[in-house]
Amino acid sequence: MRLEGEQVLSAQFDTPSPAPTTCPLCGAPVTADATRCNECGYSLAGVAGRRAPFDRRALWWCAAALVAVYGITLLIVALAR
Repeated sequence: MRLEGEQVLSAQFDTPSPAPTTCPLCGAPVTADATRCNECGYSLAGVAGRRAPFDRRALWWCAAALVAVYGITLLIVALAR
């Protein structure tokens, strides 16, 4: 079982495995830097070493920004009373 964000290593020299050259959903050929399959539109982000759309750092910044906006809104409402 593989955890999210865990890098897949090949047996030889512990190097990252190459990105697949076919779509895992429809089997159509895809380029190594493709983010979507041209045939079926399947998102290849996060598949076999490709970058995922969001990483943990970006999600933490989004959560922190949401909490900050919520706090500022509560402060404004409290001061308006």
